[in-house]
Amino acid sequence: MHRFIYTPLAFLTLSILSITNASATVSIDTQRKQFLQAESLLKKNKLPDYQKLRSQLDSYPLAPYLDYQQTLLNLNESESKQVSAFIDKYSDLPIANRLNRTWLNHLNNQKQWKLYAQHFAAYPVSNTHYECQQQFALFNGTKKQKRSALYKARELWLVGNSQPKACDPLFKAWMATGRPTSSEAHDRFWLSIAQNNIKLARYLDKKITNKKQTANSSAFWSLYNKPETFTPQKLDKIPEAHRVATAKLIFKRWYRSQPITAVNAWVKHRDQLMPISDQLTVTEYMGVRLNRNYHSRAIELSTLLDPDYKVNAIIESRIRNALAQQNWKAVREGVKHLNEEQKVDPKWQYWDLIAERHLAPHQNHKQQIELLSKDRSFYGFLAAELNNSPFELNAKIDTLNNEALAQLKQQPAVTRARELFKLGRLTEANREWNLALASMNEEETNLAGYIAKSWGWHLQAIINAAKTKRWDHIELRFPHPHANLFKTYASKNDLDLSFPVAIARQESAFLYNAQSRVGARGLMQLMPKTAKQTAKKHKVPYKRTSQLYDPETNITLGSAYLGDMLKRFNNNPAYASAAYNAGPHRVKKWLKQRGHLPLDIWIETIPFKETRKYVQNVLAFRVIYDRLEGREASLLTEKQVKLLALNQNKKTAL
Repeated sequence: MHRFIYTPLAFLTLSILSITNASATVSIDTQRKQFLQAESLLKKNKLPDYQKLRSQLDSYPLAPYLDYQQTLLNLNESESKQVSAFIDKYSDLPIANRLNRTWLNHLNNQKQWKLYAQHFAAYPVSNTHYECQQQFALFNGTKKQKRSALYKARELWLVGNSQPKACDPLFKAWMATGRPTSSEAHDRFWLSIAQNNIKLARYLDKKITNKKQTANSSAFWSLYNKPETFTPQKLDKIPEAHRVATAKLIFKRWYRSQPITAVNAWVKHRDQLMPISDQLTVTEYMGVRLNRNYHSRAIELSTLLDPDYKVNAIIESRIRNALAQQNWKAVREGVKHLNEEQKVDPKWQYWDLIAERHLAPHQNHKQQIELLSKDRSFYGFLAAELNNSPFELNAKIDTLNNEALAQLKQQPAVTRARELFKLGRLTEANREWNLALASMNEEETNLAGYIAKSWGWHLQAIINAAKTKRWDHIELRFPHPHANLFKTYASKNDLDLSFPVAIARQESAFLYNAQSRVGARGLMQLMPKTAKQTAKKHKVPYKRTSQLYDPETNITLGSAYLGDMLKRFNNNPAYASAAYNAGPHRVKKWLKQRGHLPLDIWIETIPFKETRKYVQNVLAFRVIYDRLEGREASLLTEKQVKLLALNQNKKTAL
């Protein structure tokens, strides 16, 4: 089979073989189709037809991506100077870095050590994977290079974390020289302890042979395996340089099995074990967990851990624990000790107000609650519900510089990002978008959000508003794509029209092909198993996971599942939102533990920070979308408002 050889001359001159007059009359939509056709021809190895079409696409923003794909296709026939020519030509594009890494891996796999070393020297990659490959390439070079590589191998090996597999050949060669020594293994052992890498520490312990060093590691394992046997005298057997790291690790481990004993021992010994600056991580670790898990002695032990209210994370957890006990005096005491930034947070202003209302029910708090009700947040909306005030959006609208906007749209990285987004290639689109943002000034960065919005790339528009702290620019932050689909399936599942929209805004920011770390997919981030079960229950045609990237299928199933959660949890949107995020089994457990609490306290005391914020956002987003759509808005039903902490006691009701 004839295969086109991508010669340096062909590569360097390809981009200037354009039919300029013809391409100028071709629409961007046509060029996009031609690009996809050219890709197909390239994959099928129909090179003459590909070259003919490629010559018509020089003005198309993604033309370099065709050159990149052709270079990859001919990687075995390529030479370093061809790859170098590509990298030099497209040095400002993300694909140059990708080709560089691909080429280095190729040279490594082909054991072309000399070429690897030369190319890496010219185009270095700041990454341990490639650095290890470079040193192994040098190891296979001259005697001088070999000595240098072995020296560098020690440096790469002597870290507290596990290194990439690409380092294994280099380390194997280094170990063949009798390494590591006991001292080197001992040093790395303590580095791994400092990073809490116990698995690596166990591996290294086997390589420690010096009796004194073995005694050191044995002293550590004695404490680690039985932290409850801790005494300062036992810690003295640990090398002085590693006592602080060991103590931190031991006390955290001890806490997990015996929290009360561990806390008391920590408070007793911490000042003699380490400086106050080093104590914070353990103190915070214990205090936050005690309160987050609503331990029966959490308040008492928190007072021991942080008697002067200096650790903000513990203070917040103490306030939530006090809320769970409806100990309003403790709530106010906690809020009083927050730092100044936290004190102005609507969340803590709300709880301080509610606590004060309970403690002094006959005082007039009307002005305070009216002021808080003007805030566009979950807590502001709660205050508005209690005060029977309108929900304030406080929206701002940008006056756009259309000339600057038009110029920005023509920036090469912006046009490439647009085309990649239109083609659904989001990883590459994100790379180009971030590249474009990196070179923008403040005005251009602000305009960029509106460019992303005009493409339908709502996630980037929302991110842009957040990064530029334009919280009041509602137009950017709360788009409403697929409005008819959301309306149709909300009605079908007896949902408020804004409810599934708010879920999609929180879950994916309307990115139709979003996928989470755990495998949730699409606009409403459904897990495949949940989608399958919901489809079966509601008789929705559904055969494969890829259908979750189709907006209508995703909204159909997501709305149906949300409707199921709402019915399951007594038509309470807070419980339903929590179940959508954390799973109905967890919500059932939380309701069993704290379902007797006022609704706002129950939300505030959700153990998972992510779910707590999720519920608050979804409820607030419902209000915002109702307002934007011109509908009558409510955060909660009249029945649910009666479940709030302020209304649980007739003496405190406004």
